Amino acid sequence: MGERRSAREFLALVTDDFTELPAPRGEQEPDGPLGWPGYGAARARAADRTGEEESVVCGTGHVGGVRAVLLAFEFGFLGGSLGRRTGDRLEAAYAYARAHRLPVVPLVATGGSRMQEGMLALTQLQRVARQSVLTRRAGLPQVAVVRDPATGGGWATLGAGADV
Repeated sequence: MGERRSAREFLALVTDDFTELPAPRGEQEPDGPLGWPGYGAARARAADRTGEEESVVCGTGHVGGVRAVLLAFEFGFLGGSLGRRTGDRLEAAYAYARAHRLPVVPLVATGGSRMQEGMLALTQLQRVARQSVLTRRAGLPQVAVVRDPATGGGWATLGAGADV
C-alpha cells in the first residue's frame, strides 16, 4: 500500500489545467465556534503540514476534454473533515458550477464532519447535500471519485449524492 496522495497531487492526475477558485473569506474564531481548546493550533499545524488553508481545494479544469468544477479533499488537513469553512468553499464552488453550467467532480477523501465544530459541522453536510440537489435540478452532472478513505457524511453527501 502506497502513500496517500495530496489533493493537489490527485488533481494533477485528473487535469493539467487546474485553476483554483477564490475561497470565500470570513472570520475564524481562534479555537473555533465552540471554543474547543487547541483547535486553532491544530488547524495551524494542518496548514503548515499540507500547505492548505482548509480541507478542500476547489477549482476548474478539463477532465476528458470537458471543463468541470473539481472539489478535491485534502485528507492531511484534519482528516479531510468538513467544518464551516469547508462548507463555505463547497457551497461557493457548486454555485460557480451552476452559474457557468459546468459539471461537478468531487474527489472525496474525508472522514466526515469536524468534531471540534460540533453541530455546526454536521449542518455542513445538509448544506452540501442541498447544493448537490440544486445542481441536479439545474441539469448538471455530478461524477464523484471516491478516494481512500471516504467515510461518514462526506461519502453520503458527495459520493452517494452524485449521479455516478
